[in-house]
Amino acid sequence: MKLNKIALALVAVAAAPLAANAGVTISPLLLGYHYTDEAHDEQRDILKTGKDLYIDANGNSIDGRGGNVPNGGVAKESSLYTGAALGIELTPSTQFQVEYGVSSANGEASEDSADAGVNRFDVEQTMISGNFLIGTEEFTGYTDNAFKPYVLVGAGQSKIEVENQETYDTAEGSSVGRVEAGTEVSSSKDTIGNLGLGAMYRINDALSLRGEARAIHNFDNNWWEGMALAGLEVVLGGHLSPTVAVPPQVEPEVSVPPVVLVEQDVDSDGDGVPDSIDECPGTPMNVVVDERGCPVAVDITDELKMELRVFFDNDKSAIKDQYKTEIAKVAEKMREYPNSSARVEGHASKTGPSARYNQRLSEARAVAVKSMLTNEFGIAPNRLSTVGYGYDRPIAPNDTEEGRAMNRRVYAIITGDKTMTVEQTKDMVIQ
Repeated sequence: MKLNKIALALVAVAAAPLAANAGVTISPLLLGYHYTDEAHDEQRDILKTGKDLYIDANGNSIDGRGGNVPNGGVAKESSLYTGAALGIELTPSTQFQVEYGVSSANGEASEDSADAGVNRFDVEQTMISGNFLIGTEEFTGYTDNAFKPYVLVGAGQSKIEVENQETYDTAEGSSVGRVEAGTEVSSSKDTIGNLGLGAMYRINDALSLRGEARAIHNFDNNWWEGMALAGLEVVLGGHLSPTVAVPPQVEPEVSVPPVVLVEQDVDSDGDGVPDSIDECPGTPMNVVVDERGCPVAVDITDELKMELRVFFDNDKSAIKDQYKTEIAKVAEKMREYPNSSARVEGHASKTGPSARYNQRLSEARAVAVKSMLTNEFGIAPNRLSTVGYGYDRPIAPNDTEEGRAMNRRVYAIITGDKTMTVEQTKDMVIQ
């Protein structure tokens, strides 16, 4: 219950102000196995169950009274781990996360404590840490592979609390120093470090599966723990895009026929053609000319590929004001590329009364975007096609409000090209 409240708080506090920014990640539930067997000896030295427990019937401490309860300590057994994480991408393959998790188990009492009958304890360990997930693509280069390995490095705090399950007396044959069941009998708050290996598998731009193995070092008490976990990661606003390096331009080789110069010929515009046969004097520098000294014209094709995303309120097909600017940009590009066209796809979340209702709602959303492009921005209707998919193509789970909000959308792809005739320059690459 404590973990669920923390996870919901992380999502509620962070998702609202950051949802419009790319690279905000949420792992609402991380499940794993927390291995602590290697730390048992050190834990018993720290988690002493008889410490400060000698009290009278009024709850006052009794100094100098040792009783006969062994002080052999408790070790936490390996158990299930549940957690949640909130992060932000620093680069397309590296992010920083804040993680909170809990593992609860029975306490393994020392042999001395077990012989005395004080051997039943509940142990809860809570951990909060900040971790860097450094993708291997930082060193090998970015790829389109959905499998994204990473190294985890981080630090934080661990708190272990021990409660006795049964009432026992701190002095043999007396109830003066009695410790009731459910009393916290020991605790430890320590600094920890995390080191691990893991991988993300990107299902799409919003969802990834996550698997990880990590080692946890307790710096204050010098013991090691281990953990293997898995979970689902949600990205708000899409992943950061890698910077694509633009290859350097290569100067084309221009074949110029040899020109025989007579002694009195000069080349006033420096285009390589003497004035005596230059039919286009005054050619600008860096322009490629033919044997007559006139600029060489070439045709260049410029391609357009553009995407549009519009999100809607529940059960609505009205376009919100915040998306009208984006639709205006699409219209401007379509006017610039007269032969361009757009395919407008409408989608719905799985909240309507029926599949047929959601199908009609998705079609209405697509038509609303098409109508705005046609009626407000003058784009010809025959350049726009619409289709509704209902809730058949979700990009996020429909069992959360955040997922349903992402599924109530219109997605459009705008494509086209245009050909321009320009004067060829010496630094222009002709393909």
